[in-house]
Amino acid sequence: MKPGSEDMMTASARSLLPAVAIMALLWTIVPALIHTAPPLDVVESALWGREWVVGTYKHPGMPAWVIEAGRWLNGGRIGWPVYLASQLFNLATLALTFALARDVAGERVAVASVLSLLGVEYFSWRSIEFNHTLAQMPFWVGAAWCAWRAVETDNLRWWRGLGAMAALGLYGKLSNAVLLIVIAGWILSTRRGRASLATPGPWLGALVFGLLCIPLVLWLVQTGFQPLAYAEARGREQSVMATLLFPANALLQAAPIALVLALAGFFGNKTAADAPQPELQPDAQNFLWVMAFVPPALSIALALLGGSGLRASWLAPALPLIAVALIARYQQRLNTVVMANLRKVALALAVLIPIGYALIAPQVGSFGSAPPLRVSWPQADIARTLAAAWSAETNKPLKIIAGNSWAAGLVGLDHPDRPSILTEGELSYSPWFTADRLKREGALVVWSESRGGGPTPAMDKMISGRPVQERRIPFPRGKAGSEIVFKYVVLPPL
Repeated sequence: MKPGSEDMMTASARSLLPAVAIMALLWTIVPALIHTAPPLDVVESALWGREWVVGTYKHPGMPAWVIEAGRWLNGGRIGWPVYLASQLFNLATLALTFALARDVAGERVAVASVLSLLGVEYFSWRSIEFNHTLAQMPFWVGAAWCAWRAVETDNLRWWRGLGAMAALGLYGKLSNAVLLIVIAGWILSTRRGRASLATPGPWLGALVFGLLCIPLVLWLVQTGFQPLAYAEARGREQSVMATLLFPANALLQAAPIALVLALAGFFGNKTAADAPQPELQPDAQNFLWVMAFVPPALSIALALLGGSGLRASWLAPALPLIAVALIARYQQRLNTVVMANLRKVALALAVLIPIGYALIAPQVGSFGSAPPLRVSWPQADIARTLAAAWSAETNKPLKIIAGNSWAAGLVGLDHPDRPSILTEGELSYSPWFTADRLKREGALVVWSESRGGGPTPAMDKMISGRPVQERRIPFPRGKAGSEIVFKYVVLPPL
């Protein structure tokens, strides 16, 4: 099969639209209606987005830029655009998964791969939290697709596309570098890949990649490679045993793919497909298996060498390629009945999971001892209460909020003065601050004993000798009498 030889929107491709469109629509509307606070990663990125920096001490800045752009489009508030952003990135991931699978293994594999992913948590309930994991996913799949097309066609535009996808993926999350190592290894290890090095394509792609990465490199150098130190520290929070158990966690993450296929009768159907399927060439099968399974394996090896652990969520961008690789291996089972069942199962999941979330999420904390979810915190009441406390003592604009991302973010998220966040009171975490600016503009130092603990050492140093005050905000939904305790110190401006 020649890549791209069929019309992209055939009847089979169009059959994806109901389930995928409903998924995107409901996961935009449902959280916008039931959440009274954004998820943690959204709050953090929203506060960083107003600074328009290349990156922070944790990650590159792509999610923050997207959230800030959505806020501008929404008249100054975060609101529904942040949930739409998640779905747009997910739709891009699914579209690129379809394109890659269709080129490599045929249209039925492409359709089945996309439908099987609708049960994966990152395309359902975890998509409410637009973060670096979701931001990197389309570029991960897109880089793999461009690599395949570039080597297969030796067309300069695909090499340029590979360079662009590779660079943009790093702006989503630096861990995309693992995939780039694997792509480079695949090119060098295949006959056609090595032959391509004698053409202008790879070098043009490398030039595009290098030019796009200049701001990223400058940011890393200027910050003393803080994000790499952060990633190492996060890895060390996980034990080496977590790395050894990573394959088991990977199976759990990929289990919804197998469940959707099982419900559609894929595993019980061992008869040949009722329509001729394109023969999967060895080079294509090898490519899929390398792109799907070598990046997670390389991540495990690097973690073991570094003596750190791996978080299960770090597998997320590999899941679309894992689905394609597994389905392509047994594509002859994709007969008309299985494909029809896949569409029904995917459509049911696209409807039932968000409805279930809408019914359950607001009730967490209403019964038993579980605390309410963060998204059920009364963000508007918190912001109004703490802003009034600052105004009563200073009668000045609120320019700086110091504290952990959650507590400080809830206070400053929609404040009309659009204050900057001094994360955990650490000037090194927020290089847009100086000690002189802090002294001149003052700060509201906040923390919540209901979540996140007390002040950090840096915050203790800031508030030394000053009176600590308290505000209690009741939960509008939750156990009778439940409330959130916020403590704060006002550092008045000059």
